[in-house]
This record gives sequence, structure tokens and C-alpha cells, in this order.
Amino acid sequence: MKKTKRILSFFLSFFLLPLPVHAVVKAPEKTCHSYVVMDAGSGNVLFGQDENKKIYPASTAKLMTAIVCVENGDVNSVIKTKGKIVHHTTPGTYNIGIGAKVKYTFKELLEMCLMSSSADATDSLAVGVFGSKEACVKAMNKKCGELGLTSTSFDNPVGSDIGAGFKKTYSTASEMAKICRYAMSIPLIRATVAKTHGKANGGNIEFNTTNWFLNGLAGYDKKTYRVIGSKSGTTNAAGHVFIATAMDGEGHEVICAYFGNVSKESTFISIRSLFDYTFRKYKKGKLLLSGSNYDVRGDRKYQKAYEAFASLNCYPSEQDGKFYPNLPISRSQLGTMIGKAGGLSDRGDLRRFVEANRNGKVTVRRFALLLQDLYPVYYTGRKERKLLSGSLGMTNAGRDEKEAMAGFLTGGFAVDDSCKNADHYVTRGQALLMTDVLADYQMRYAASHARITGRKMVAVYKLPMPVILFNQKWTNYLMAQRAGMQTE
Repeated sequence: MKKTKRILSFFLSFFLLPLPVHAVVKAPEKTCHSYVVMDAGSGNVLFGQDENKKIYPASTAKLMTAIVCVENGDVNSVIKTKGKIVHHTTPGTYNIGIGAKVKYTFKELLEMCLMSSSADATDSLAVGVFGSKEACVKAMNKKCGELGLTSTSFDNPVGSDIGAGFKKTYSTASEMAKICRYAMSIPLIRATVAKTHGKANGGNIEFNTTNWFLNGLAGYDKKTYRVIGSKSGTTNAAGHVFIATAMDGEGHEVICAYFGNVSKESTFISIRSLFDYTFRKYKKGKLLLSGSNYDVRGDRKYQKAYEAFASLNCYPSEQDGKFYPNLPISRSQLGTMIGKAGGLSDRGDLRRFVEANRNGKVTVRRFALLLQDLYPVYYTGRKERKLLSGSLGMTNAGRDEKEAMAGFLTGGFAVDDSCKNADHYVTRGQALLMTDVLADYQMRYAASHARITGRKMVAVYKLPMPVILFNQKWTNYLMAQRAGMQTE
């Protein structure tokens, strides 16, 4: 028995080696503290230079301020500024002069924060939402924990650092890219950083973006991609910094977080060259880019399921960067999703399902029949009737359809009540959640479809190798098994 456990432990150790997330391309050398280029759709780092080195984010920290204010505040509210806030911003920061005891809308303060990088507007927004700058900072650091950022800390909302006596504001290029990726999934922030010009207080205050790509001060190849926003910054400790987001005509979104060049001009020149390099390598097939899908990658309902398989590039997306979770999914799109995520791409029954009508919509009934083809299950008549008692559209269903629908419901694939109607068209969002359920279902199916031969358990159903290698839930399951064996 001990020998068997040692063999199995070795097998698991072999197959559970961490998979590389960097693509096989050379990272161009740049004269800066660090930089990273990230595929926004999947969150994978494509390449970088000292991307995990400690840096000071300067005003790119305002992206996190914006995140917590949007998520915790009333975006339709009006905020009255306070003299003790607007007149006591960090020395050396840029203030637009919003004045004390003046009413601004939440969105006006957000625009001045992100577009002009105004410290007085940023602090006023933070205090307007949280009551104090300290409470805002607490929310910022809490959000870092939620996002799994272990090398990032903030002690003020505007991005001041050690040069101004703030010793607990720091990060890495990699983690600031993650913050930007999350911020760009929030529609209000995404729309704000894409603007070039703004007005506040009835037009008494006008301001422009600090993003040279947007205001025309830094040129780039707009036929290949377009810069859609994000945030700049500068301090003596940080140097000139900028986190830029670009998207090509196919809906691929790329983030470049660049920290510490000697001038603003050289910063934008370097970022442009990195974007050029990235999209050129993609066109040549040297890099894999995912669809942006910003409307689901940060959505609380879909984010966890989306992240599980985003790196497999298996989700449909559109040129505008949206996933559109409420659209009906096609057979081709569903086939790609469950094929790659479940390691089922080589299954003949899945290919036949897709090729029968590639652009056809998929009803719950048809999905259930596909599932039955992939993972056959059987029920007694009494149990089947009990399982189908709460479903719709099964009055005239055949025997095979009833059995398939019973398996669909038992497997947990009815991700909401509409999925209990056999005639309902499966949406992209529902398919996304169903694909996540499939990961658990495969494990349960593999575990339950086995037989005992003597003292050995022989699997009747074997999971395909891609599932073992790429399915994070399956990996966690095997790791837990290995940990249990090693303690015995």
C-alpha cells in the first residue's frame, strides 16, 4: 500500500508542475525601473522586465482609489468639498483648484481624479465616499487582499510616496497591471479614462487628460490598435510612470504598466514600442491574446467562473471587448468553451454536435442531450419523474430526452431557474457558469464510474489529460489527495 502511495504521489508531482504563464518571446530591454505587458482578457503576463521588483506607483495609485470609491459610493451623489481637505493635500502634488465648500458630482470628482490627476479632487472624492482619507486607504488595502496582491500597499489616496514621507505606498509593475485590469472592467472607470477633455462646476473648471496617446501628443499606429485609456503619474522616487491599455480591431486588450523612465516623452515612446512589439508578435502567431470580455471578467456573478479557464482562450468575445452574457450561445461557441475547458475537443460526439449547425442556438434540452452523450447516466423511472417534476417543456419529451434532462438537473447545470425549462436558449453567461460546473461534474463522474477488481480500483471513465493539466479545480482536488497521503 505504501509503495502504491509513493508511486501515485510521484505521478501527481509530475503532472502538477506549475504551468508557465509567460509566452516564449523575448522581453525588450528598457531603461526603466520595471515594466510588464499583460493580456487583459486572461490576466496572463506576456513578458516584462523586473516586473516583481518593488516600485512606487505615483498617481497610478488613483486607479485603486477610483475602484473603491465606485464600488462603495453612490456614483449619482453630490459631494461638498471641505477646506481642511482641499487646502491640505500632499505638498508637491497637482491641485486643480476645486475650492472649499463647493458642490461637485461624484462623476466630476472622479474625472478630475483620473483624467487630470488632481490631488484635491481625489482626496475630496475619498472623503466624500468614506468620511476620511484614512478610511479610504483602509478600503484600498482591503481590496488589495481581495485581489490577491501581496506586494502592494497604500497609505494615501493620491499616490504620494517616500519622497513626501509616505512609506507604505508601493507595489510592483505586475500587481499594478492587475489593478488596472480590474479597474478597466468597471464601465464607469473605463469610460472616464477614455475621455480627453472634461468640465466641472457648471463649466467653471475645465481639464484635459494626461494621457498623451489620447490627446495627440504621442503618436502610434492606430491601424493596428487604439489606446483606450488608463493612468499616468510621476514623483521623484517613482520617475515617470504610465499604465496604458490598448485594444486591437479583434477585441484583444493589452495592458502595459511602465515605471520609472527619465521623461514623460520617453515613457510614451517606450510604451508605444512595447505595444507595437506585442501586436506584431500576435499577428505572427508568437503570442496568444484573449478576448477582452471586460463585462464579465470583473462581474461578481461571472468573475470566478471566467477566471477558471480564461487562460485557455476558450470564450467568445466581440470587437468592442464585451462578452455579452445575455446573448444566446451558438453551438460553435459552446463547443469551443467546453471542449477546451473540459479537455473534450477530440471527442467525436462534441464535433458532431457543433458541425450539425455551427451557428445554431442551443436549448437546455440540446445541452442536456450533449451532456448525456459525453457522460452517460441512467435513472429508474420513479427517480427520473421526481427529478423532472419541477422542469418545463418535457410534456411530450422522449425517453432519451427525459433521461438527459434528469442528468442535467442532477449534475447541477441548472445555474438559474430558466435552465429548468428544456426549451430555453442557453445564454453565454449561463454557458460560462455551466462550464465551471462541468469541472466539478467531471471529477464526480470519474470518481463514481469505477469498479473494484480484487484489491485494486480500476477507473472505467478516465479524465482526458488536458483536464488534469489545465483544470484548476481538478488540480486542487489532486493536490488535496496528495497532501492527505503524505501525512499518513
